[in-house]
Amino acid sequence: MARILYLTQDGITAHIGQSQIAPYLLRLARLGHQIHIVSAEKMDQNPELERYQRVFDQAGIRWSPVRYRPPLLRSFYMMLSMWRTADRVAKEEQPDIVHCRSYLPLGIAAWLKRKYGFKYLADFRDFWADARAETKRPRFVYRWFRKRESATLGPADHVVTLTHRAADILISRHPHLAGGSRVNYTIVPCCADFELFDPATIPPLAVEARRRSLDIPKDATVLLYLGSLGSDYLLPEMISLFRELRALRSNAIFLFVANNGAELVKQQAAVAGVPLEALRFTSCSRSDVPEHIATADLSVVFIRSTISKAACSPTKVGELFAMNVPIIVNKGVGDLDHVVNEERNSSVVVPDFRPETLRGALESVLARPFFLRKRIRPSSADLSIEEGVRRYDSVYNKLAPRGHRLGAQ
Repeated sequence: MARILYLTQDGITAHIGQSQIAPYLLRLARLGHQIHIVSAEKMDQNPELERYQRVFDQAGIRWSPVRYRPPLLRSFYMMLSMWRTADRVAKEEQPDIVHCRSYLPLGIAAWLKRKYGFKYLADFRDFWADARAETKRPRFVYRWFRKRESATLGPADHVVTLTHRAADILISRHPHLAGGSRVNYTIVPCCADFELFDPATIPPLAVEARRRSLDIPKDATVLLYLGSLGSDYLLPEMISLFRELRALRSNAIFLFVANNGAELVKQQAAVAGVPLEALRFTSCSRSDVPEHIATADLSVVFIRSTISKAACSPTKVGELFAMNVPIIVNKGVGDLDHVVNEERNSSVVVPDFRPETLRGALESVLARPFFLRKRIRPSSADLSIEEGVRRYDSVYNKLAPRGHRLGAQ
């Protein structure tokens, strides 16, 4: 087994922590790994803190949350608090591996590696500095972070990336990273909990009831958007896709399961001439997301295809595929050009957003027989959390001292 000090700027109690951190760590703990988490959490009136503390206590996971402090200037104090906490844990527990997930704490992990000699696993989630330099100000600050990548990533013994494209870019930027060998890179895409997202657990009557609660006619074709809306997501293009769907299916409904953006959607719909009565908005707890997905006939994932999105692996893709829901995505986002395939998962990649291209993609997806949709889930097992955990477990056992490896005698 391995002793792990796990650093993450993303909070366990936030949506991303609940879907992409806690489920992995709980399973890795069951495999015998000893884990201590240092994470940045929103402390004020956060009932999830107590719930996850109980869950981690039962799993034998130690947890030292620090206060989350946005934006950039206050983030300095957050990182200082995380650094002090991580150093204390490192002194007391002498972990085998410092596993750093998120961009800003990479410097802390590199410092711990240099000070104590622990193995350093860099879990590179996205090109954070590149993305902020494209969209945020002051840009010189983020360019400075970009220049610091070699210093923060350089000491890493192994690198996990979400996509093959991200690994290729890191190798080209930092040829000596992780020994300069692709063998020391592991690809772990954002995976889905196939136990939670399982269409077999949702009876047809529940789907019908959910549709009624959303005022969706029984015979309507439902296009789904799942997740938050923001500058990275191409809302006008998604509205254009729905407009083409309405031309094919006049009763079509566009359902947004999101916690923001309703007014922006209405504005874009008005500009595109899409009637507001064809739109539905709702938000829900994570446990209710599968039932909402089950109401959909297809989904859309349109994301800016810049260099910063080479590392993008949308969690929603695995969740939708686990529920046998096909998707339409745009070209140039992470590895989706290769993941999405009409034969494998009844889904389509669009090379552009011309009306004829969008309509052709819709016609292809809608023409797929229903029995083929049931093949989406089994053909997407590589996006299950079980597969992701298996890959992390392999990395931990590779990096841990021989006497600590899982199953060592």
